[in-house]
Amino acid sequence: MGFEILLSVLLIASYHLQYGNGRMILTMKDFISDSNSTNVDHSQAFQNAWRALCGGKGKGRAASFVIHAHETYTIQPQLLQGPCISPNIQIQIDGTIEAPKMAKDWGTSECWLCFEKVTGLVLTGSGVLNTHGENWWSSVGFSSRPEAVRFFDCHNILYNGLTQINSPRNHISMFDCTNATLSNLHLNAPENSPNTDGIDISHSQNIQVLSSTIKTGDDCVAIKGASNDINITYVTCGPGHGISIGSLGQGGASEEVQNVNVRHCTFSGTQNGARIKTWPGGRGFVKNILYEDITLINANFPIIIDQQYHQSSEATAVKVSDVTFKSFKGTSADATAIKLDCDPTTGCDNIVMDHINIVSSSPRTPLTSYCKFAHVISRVVSIHIDCDFRNEDSQPASSHPQPSAPYAISPTPHTQPPAPTTQPPLSFPFYTNFNAFL
Repeated sequence: MGFEILLSVLLIASYHLQYGNGRMILTMKDFISDSNSTNVDHSQAFQNAWRALCGGKGKGRAASFVIHAHETYTIQPQLLQGPCISPNIQIQIDGTIEAPKMAKDWGTSECWLCFEKVTGLVLTGSGVLNTHGENWWSSVGFSSRPEAVRFFDCHNILYNGLTQINSPRNHISMFDCTNATLSNLHLNAPENSPNTDGIDISHSQNIQVLSSTIKTGDDCVAIKGASNDINITYVTCGPGHGISIGSLGQGGASEEVQNVNVRHCTFSGTQNGARIKTWPGGRGFVKNILYEDITLINANFPIIIDQQYHQSSEATAVKVSDVTFKSFKGTSADATAIKLDCDPTTGCDNIVMDHINIVSSSPRTPLTSYCKFAHVISRVVSIHIDCDFRNEDSQPASSHPQPSAPYAISPTPHTQPPAPTTQPPLSFPFYTNFNAFL
């Protein structure tokens, strides 16, 4: 106890506090003594900075911590835990933070930057988080690999502007979070990197993913159980496995996802595009889902609902209903542009295809659909959809209103979503004076 008091006194004495607009502003150099200024491991300095921010050393003032451009620090996995005394905390990273290059130096941590029970965090900047996941992918099994950035039980969060490189597993995970905005992020990992999801969202509500570029070896965004009111807008995905609902229902679990909007997104060279995936034997539901204004560039399986994910003979399935795919345009690299593989008993209800104009990447290859046990409503769709009916249905699902013949639309030029400067201004509802923090 005496050592901890002495350390606290020394830390307080060493702070170079600046007050702008009432904020306490700290830098890494405030926590690096002359004796360790050349140390390649700055883990303790980073942890001390967090304790100062969260612990209210600024006497209740809002607090900022800045890593300047051209500064590079290596830190081991960090538990950045709240609740915090400071009313809001800003971490601005304009330099580079690196994880240990060797997996053995990570210890047993499940994540690298692990934010827990923090409210009112702004994590922003133009810098880079490099987790050196390439040293994990071939040597360590998926279940034992850590995530790069995790938010657990965090609320009123803004994560903006940073670049993340080569996560061992998920680049960003959100669990039990509310009111979070992830914007202007760049998440990068090779196409063949295993299970390197861009953003995983689970047990969370009111999450915005905006104006970001995600290149990974797995889902660009995955929305998992107990999540609702999720909005994904102006995201460019590829390579990767698309923007997915799921997977859900693994091991017979009951899981629910609802009220998800994916708009103005681009899938480029992805293995899937707009995807919903559920395991046989699961329970629960997926409903009120919208994919709208989607651009496809050589995407495989642009539209896919898969209730047979990892097929088995289980008798139950997660119910999928009220899903709309609207205003899709572009090219499919797979001959099957629309795949609806639904459960023969539970099925998929009220699946709407509205103005779908997909053409083949290969001019001589006609596109087809695969549809089983789904009730589909088609409005101006360039690919004919004919569905097998469910066991209890008296007539095929294809009896729902469809054009008498596929309605061909002239292909339109494939354009990327508008550049960030032309997009609508980003809105951060829980930070009305965000610019004052910068």
